[in-house]
Amino acid sequence: MCLVRASGSDYLIRGHMTHIFRKLAIAFGLLIFCGVVAWHTLPSQVAKGLIALNNASAGLRSKVISTDVGDIHYLEGGQGETVLLVHGIYARKEHWVEVARALTKDYRIIAVDLPGFGDNALRADDDYLFDQQQANLLTVMQALELKAVHVGANSMGAYVAALLAEEHPELIASLSFIGSPLGVPTPIPSDMDKARDLGITPLVVQTTEDFAERNEWLSPNIPYVPGPILRTWAKEEVAQADHNARIWDVVHSKSDVPTVLDLAPSIEMPTLIIWCQEDRIFHISGAAILDRSLPASHLATLNNCGHVPMLDKPDAVASEYLKFLSSFPGPE
Repeated sequence: MCLVRASGSDYLIRGHMTHIFRKLAIAFGLLIFCGVVAWHTLPSQVAKGLIALNNASAGLRSKVISTDVGDIHYLEGGQGETVLLVHGIYARKEHWVEVARALTKDYRIIAVDLPGFGDNALRADDDYLFDQQQANLLTVMQALELKAVHVGANSMGAYVAALLAEEHPELIASLSFIGSPLGVPTPIPSDMDKARDLGITPLVVQTTEDFAERNEWLSPNIPYVPGPILRTWAKEEVAQADHNARIWDVVHSKSDVPTVLDLAPSIEMPTLIIWCQEDRIFHISGAAILDRSLPASHLATLNNCGHVPMLDKPDAVASEYLKFLSSFPGPE
């Protein structure tokens, strides 16, 4: 048997490496500890970082442009024909990121915060009237030099986009209602219709508890959103609760414009309707009525999703949208 005795230098090396590994373990543990502490105590700072990382992973960059209706925050990425994505009431551009992730390979994507929403400054109450919102969106499109673009829009944003499509058809190559649009009366009352008859407005947030309950109204399968982002968005919305309550009243009671259903026969560009079976905000019975009223439409109904399918069914929405967009001849 041959015994090999470790030299003094071997012991020194081993001791040195053990010391290094111990320091690395301590540093890693401290990093995790600080991350956990920040996650719970600095949600807004952590939220910004997480949002930036997620946007970048989808090929999107945050940008700001100065316009006649203030500084407008938006996301942009990809290349090809332009697709403009427009959110609904109390929503924001980040709600489109997971759908945009599947589109940026073939299309230039712009997801905007509408004037008065998201990261933009709040506006006077009358600026939320539908005819003014249409003018505001037109101003944003002109500032971004957008012409003949594909527009995908949700809920209130879809109403605004429909008004713009009827007034300025040359600006919109196609219009997609991604999730049911506001402005389509349904023969069967929705859960929200029933709640409003009782004087309840489930989409207007007054407390953090309301924020969580509102999400349940919007989606039967609430997608995972990291806690710091949810807490930050909830805090911001609660802070402007009175303003949001007035917006709701302006949008639903004071805007004197034709409904989307009234506008539909004059919207001649190709249109896509994506409407979820479980939508509690606007009942699925309105989908076929809107489809029949539009001159050149395609209807896709999805299961197991609610009023914001770009959040709870992004892959299915992206698939339907890509099929629709690919039906158009490419630029010459």
